[in-house]
Amino acid sequence: MLKDSSAGYGLISIIIHWFSALLILFLFGLGIYMTGLGYYDDWYHKGPALHISLGLIVLLLMLVRVTWRILNPTPTALGNQRVQLLGATLVKWGLYLAIFVVLVSGYLITTAEGKPASLFDWIYFPSFATLSAQQVDLAGELHEYVAWGIIGLVVLHVAGALVHHFVVRDRTLVRMLKPVKK
Repeated sequence: MLKDSSAGYGLISIIIHWFSALLILFLFGLGIYMTGLGYYDDWYHKGPALHISLGLIVLLLMLVRVTWRILNPTPTALGNQRVQLLGATLVKWGLYLAIFVVLVSGYLITTAEGKPASLFDWIYFPSFATLSAQQVDLAGELHEYVAWGIIGLVVLHVAGALVHHFVVRDRTLVRMLKPVKK
């Protein structure tokens, strides 16, 4: 029940998937909320530290997720329509790519002045490059626009899962809710 099989996902994949999804949606909401804050708002100073720390957790989770995917079999797709499989594959890889772009751009913004990124003041991730103000602005725009792209891809991902569950009536959604028994 922990590992994936050709029949479905194991508990580890399910936990990583849902925890990542919740964190990413929370980070998006927090990012939107922070853009409307003024300098004297309490969260003007607290929000970025939380956003950075949770973003670093997502980065670590994504590295674990990719490693786990490499080491475990991928469950067999339940649909046999080429368009459906292509769409699902494009959305999945689009999500992976967009999430990594947002994580890297956020990391570059955070460490642009040469200071490390802090994970709740427990672990520090070093800066690898200093950026000019123009480069930080560019990274910030990339971070924002690709984050919106993630939301669009999440909508497609959820819609696809719901179509599988309620229209096609296969076990695609159930496999991500309930671990497979070998």
